[in-house]
Amino acid sequence: MLSRRNLLIGAGAVTLLAGGGGVLYLSRLRRDIRAPLLYAYGIYEYANRLQVISGQVDRPGLFNAEEARKQHPDWTGGPLLNRELHNRYLNDHTRREITTPNNDTLYTSAVLDLSKGPVEVTVPDVVDRYLSIAFMDPFNDQIAYIGTRATNGQGGRFWVIGPGQDVSVPAGVTAIQATANDLWMLGRIFVFGASDLEAARSVQSQIKARPVDPSNLGSSFITESSDTPDPATFLALTNEVLGRSPITGHAERAAQFSDFGIQPGELDAFAALSPIKKLVWERGIAQVENEVLELTRAERAKTIGWTKPPEILGNYGTNDAVRAGVAIVGFGALTREEAMYFGGVTDSNGDPLDGTKSYRMVIPASGIPVRAFWSLSMYEEDELQRLYFYDNELNRYSINSSSEDLTYQPDGSIVLALQPTPPDDPSLVWMPTPNGPFQCVFRTYLPEPAIMSGNWQPPQIVPI
Repeated sequence: MLSRRNLLIGAGAVTLLAGGGGVLYLSRLRRDIRAPLLYAYGIYEYANRLQVISGQVDRPGLFNAEEARKQHPDWTGGPLLNRELHNRYLNDHTRREITTPNNDTLYTSAVLDLSKGPVEVTVPDVVDRYLSIAFMDPFNDQIAYIGTRATNGQGGRFWVIGPGQDVSVPAGVTAIQATANDLWMLGRIFVFGASDLEAARSVQSQIKARPVDPSNLGSSFITESSDTPDPATFLALTNEVLGRSPITGHAERAAQFSDFGIQPGELDAFAALSPIKKLVWERGIAQVENEVLELTRAERAKTIGWTKPPEILGNYGTNDAVRAGVAIVGFGALTREEAMYFGGVTDSNGDPLDGTKSYRMVIPASGIPVRAFWSLSMYEEDELQRLYFYDNELNRYSINSSSEDLTYQPDGSIVLALQPTPPDDPSLVWMPTPNGPFQCVFRTYLPEPAIMSGNWQPPQIVPI
């Protein structure tokens, strides 16, 4: 529904278009705005999620203030910055902070603002379970890792340092040079099963994030985000993010789009645009998520069964379309050497997965070629096609290679029954499906070369 303000913008645009060539001009602007819109989308969504995760914006159920106070008794409210926040429970259908979450690891998150100095991250040595701590910048790139693969399970003290800062690191401390002042730290700690939860929590509790200068509590954003932003808010927050760090790397590309209002640090850029460009922004923002999702659907439609992750996952370069797509459906995804995610939207016949039907998936006795673990998760879509867990009678959201209730066939294989009701055969592992369309994600953590090379695919989902 158009607001009065939008109608006024539209009226001004119509006046401009009355002259000769106006329609062609509008058509060209619609085409030209695609690049700046995709460039900005990942930046805006990044800031949007960080505000939710740190509690800057109030969205019920998304930031647990009670848990924050329990873990940080000196916290007095406001955004929780430059400190870790442990999620003490495996993700279920109630969690909505992260799209396509897993149910195999505990998460530890920290929203870092490095503009006033470095933040020290302390990590324990962990050699008996999978651990990864990833650092993601405003362009959704994973810039550094600590953990099983990256540091061979060795922990220690790490100083995360903002770009351009001349910091002398003490002996025994490892420096992590950030590409921007705003960073998101996300840790994943594998849980072998319900009986292992307390042991995993003990590991998790040893992960800390503290500013080197205790007075550095971080600076929150001026512009508050929204899941459905208007163009003025969208541009303001995008420009604010860009202006909070030195203009280097991908931020330098903003200069290509300055005519469309992408100007680092300029929070009122939208107001200075012409009426016709305001109209194009209005329409572009309303359509961008659908357009990105259509591109994703088109790619998936080319494949029967499992789709492979993009090779640039976690390091997107200048491919802003893929960056935007992952921001919508897989925010925080790891790079391929850390984990490879396979998407299942169709069965072995190429038909969409339907929760009212029954399917089988066989994990071979030879296992899955990974150095850490494998996992199968199932999701339902929200109205924006973001993927989340759904409520089910078993409270089962995934099956992984260490699940405590796995059952094996005589030949050593595992048969998964994806269906709405319990299977008659008790030797099958039941995964309840939702009442409608669903999607699967098969995760392989620390994949072996067979997976990395693209020569391996997850077992097929076969309809019964």
